[in-house]
Amino acid sequence: MASRQLRKLRKQQELLASLQNEPGDKSEESEDEPIVAKPRGNMFSGFAALGDGGDGGDSADDDAEDDRKSEAEDAQQAHQEQAEPAKKSKKKPKKKKKKAKQTEPPAPAQDRRESVDEIDRVLEELRLEAQRPGGSATTPPAAGESTDELDKLLRINFQHLKAMNEMRRLFGKAMDVAEVEERTQDNQQRGLPENLDLETYLSARAAHPGQGPQANKSMFDTILRTNPFIDGKKTWPRGTSQGLKMMRVTQPGPQEEVEFAFAHDNTYNTLEANFFGLVQMYDPMQIVHFLYQYPYHVSSLIQVSKVARQDQNSALAADLIERALFTFGRASLSEFRKKLEKGQARISFARPENRQFHLAGYNLIQKLVLKGTYRTALEWAKLFLSINHDDPYAMINWIHVLAIRAREAEWFVDFCNSDFFSNPQLTSNNIYAKQTLPLAFFQLKNTEAAKSTLIKGIETLPWLYCSLFSALNLDTPKSIWGIQPRDDDEALHTELYIHTAKDLWNTPQHISLLKEAAAATNTPTTTTTLPVGAPVSLATARFIYLDNTPALMSAVPRQMLHAAQPNFDFDPLPPAKQDNLFSHQVQQLPWMRAEAAEEAEERGGFRRPGGLNAALARLRVELERAADQRDQWRVEDAAAATAAATAAATAA
Repeated sequence: MASRQLRKLRKQQELLASLQNEPGDKSEESEDEPIVAKPRGNMFSGFAALGDGGDGGDSADDDAEDDRKSEAEDAQQAHQEQAEPAKKSKKKPKKKKKKAKQTEPPAPAQDRRESVDEIDRVLEELRLEAQRPGGSATTPPAAGESTDELDKLLRINFQHLKAMNEMRRLFGKAMDVAEVEERTQDNQQRGLPENLDLETYLSARAAHPGQGPQANKSMFDTILRTNPFIDGKKTWPRGTSQGLKMMRVTQPGPQEEVEFAFAHDNTYNTLEANFFGLVQMYDPMQIVHFLYQYPYHVSSLIQVSKVARQDQNSALAADLIERALFTFGRASLSEFRKKLEKGQARISFARPENRQFHLAGYNLIQKLVLKGTYRTALEWAKLFLSINHDDPYAMINWIHVLAIRAREAEWFVDFCNSDFFSNPQLTSNNIYAKQTLPLAFFQLKNTEAAKSTLIKGIETLPWLYCSLFSALNLDTPKSIWGIQPRDDDEALHTELYIHTAKDLWNTPQHISLLKEAAAATNTPTTTTTLPVGAPVSLATARFIYLDNTPALMSAVPRQMLHAAQPNFDFDPLPPAKQDNLFSHQVQQLPWMRAEAAEEAEERGGFRRPGGLNAALARLRVELERAADQRDQWRVEDAAAATAAATAAATAA
């Protein structure tokens, strides 16, 4: 906070103290004496200072110049009050009342004490605001806030969820110039070319030919701007969420977590059934045409995004993933967003509707990392860890890397000391992710803590650091030379850590720290005395499956990737059927198909069971009816629009 603002607050406190010490009886003063009123400061200017507390860009010269201007204005105001005409003093009774009114204290003594307490509270808030996130200072929680330390660490700031905010911080006005150029290009491309590419076909220009992306922007543009997760784009086609909604599962308590869930209505379930039928056709263009008709169907957006990625169109792939999360943002409840800000929102992974939210988020984090917006990627990873502490997509493998790249070292230190790292179900992932803690201490200029933590890590996981030295093309120290993982699970976790965090260690300062710690490490006599790690979890297998690195894929246990349960790109490696919470029979179609394939393999051929055929037939009939109804509505809307245009032309 600027020193000028601190000085103003001190002056206000001195003024309040002087007002309290003033004598109450001033009626015997001379009436002819000119009245000079002290310039009274704004009692609540501390709130304005609170808004500027994080700026830090004011220089000492600017502060001095502002002080000189303020003093000059005060002197000018006092001079004007002294130079009032003498004829005004002739009205003695009225002036006496005014005088008594001016000498009266501005508020009762109790109000003044409350004002002093208010300023003290503002100063305390400013002191806390100046501290970095995750600091040691704490304040008593307000009503409804969580007292759990992990919930506090996983609070979500929605401003950090949008990559454009970070891009503006990184590149400044260049981003505004790029937005102007993009809008100009959109205005010049309102016509449809004869040969459409995939990106244009799925944009607003194809969905509304001849109107351009700027047409009918009153309501839909408001939806684009007010989304809590993703800033909408005017190139996206207009449309509804098509039946996706959110509901509250558990009732909230005063300081308790609340479970929410995404839900599908009958229309959306019909779309899901038809989508699953298109997936069985193994023709990506069929899904592309389906997405053209229903531009905000989440499963289609995720599936076509993978098609675009295979076509080397990374921009379209990222755009479709953003549109999927935009759809989830449209359906989210305000209570859900408020609970996210407190770290108290929960979403069950057992519901298929919720798993699509996790999947879209994982894909977005991948795109944000490639773009270099690490702070935004970290906030999204925190969000998915916040809504499910079991970490079903192994977001911890992103978090320890993103925290260092985003320079959130202090937050990561507090996070490593939280209860999350004592979860027995996440022991293997957590113990490897915690090996990045020395880099956090080093980033905080605490070299001693970095070295001691690193020595402890080398003694705990010597095979990891032996592989790290080899990956960095360094000579392995004698203390850990030749130590290899004891089983396949430790080998997989080692390769995964090297894959994600090797570049963090590949700097001269970090390499020097690594060598010093390795030289000071005691040589382990045997690795058999070290604790045995937990086996590879299904969450780690999902992370590796979506990362799609061949060396890591080959290390995943075969039974995880080739189990009898279904494995589709729109729901990779789901939980076992008995562990799911189905809300509609459509959600069981992948398991019915997997069971049918297993039965057909045993019989030597594939035939769909009658139950699956009947279910698909009924759902297709419902889909056709819904499509006919929508076509009828479109015809009626077009007729109404034509009539309105004719009436307007006639009136003109």
